[in-house]
Amino acid sequence: ALAERHGTPLYVYSGALIRERYAELDRAFGDYPHRVHCALKANSILGIARLIRELGGRVDANSGWEIEVAGRAGFDPDDIVFTGVGKTGAELALATGLGVHAINAESRGELERIDELSRAAGRRTRVALRVNPDVTAGAHPHISTGQRSHKFGVPIETAGEICRWAHAREGLQLVGLHAHVGSQLVTL
Repeated sequence: ALAERHGTPLYVYSGALIRERYAELDRAFGDYPHRVHCALKANSILGIARLIRELGGRVDANSGWEIEVAGRAGFDPDDIVFTGVGKTGAELALATGLGVHAINAESRGELERIDELSRAAGRRTRVALRVNPDVTAGAHPHISTGQRSHKFGVPIETAGEICRWAHAREGLQLVGLHAHVGSQLVTL
C-alpha cells in the first residue's frame, strides 16, 4: 500500500525498532561512561539522524557533507566524530573550525594538516590516531581493513612514536586510539 501511494523505490524504516536497538546497545554499557555514535555513512536520512539525536546518541561523520547533515539534524559539533580516509583540506578545515568532538586521523601527515589548521585558528583539536592492529576479522577480503596489507591507519609498531609526536603538538589534543578491522565480524 505504501509503495502504491508513494511510488518506488521506497525505503521504510521502523522508528520503534531503531529505538529498541539503541536502548539495548546503550543499556549494555550500564553505568560505564560512554557515547553511542551512529555512522552516517550507513544511513544519513535526516529523520533517522534526528531520531538518534532524540535518543541521546551522537554521530560518526565520514565526509564534510555528513557533518552538514549532522548539523541539520540538530547535533552540536561536540556530538560529531569525523572519521574516514581521504579527508580533504576543506573537510578538515570545516571539522576543526566547528570544533567537532574528535577527528580520527589516518596518518601522521593528516595529523600535521590538522595541527596546522588548528594553530592557524588559535585552537587545539581533539584527535585520535587510527592504528592498524594487523588482525584478521574473517570477513570478505574487500571489506577487511585491519591487516598489515591494508592501507588503513598506521602500523601498530609506529603508533607509540606518532602518539608522542602528536602529544607535543600545540594544535592537537590526543584523546585516543581508533581501530577498525572491517565491516563484518563473524566470530569473536
